[in-house]
Amino acid sequence: MEEPSLLLDRGPAAHQLSISVRKLDLMIASGEIPAIRVGRRVLVSRAALETFVLKASPVSQENALRD
Repeated sequence: MEEPSLLLDRGPAAHQLSISVRKLDLMIASGEIPAIRVGRRVLVSRAALETFVLKASPVSQENALRD
């Protein structure tokens, strides 16, 4: 069984978030999602995607409002 890669190209990363590559580019440019540049390639870690989703989820927003 092959393990998933730790880093994703912009296309697959955008697909994982169900957004366009352009929107992902804007989020990377604003610092909302961190990215790694390897040569000309811009890569996003799975961990960065998961962190973004957890921070943006309604459950975490509800917990923030309670605190």
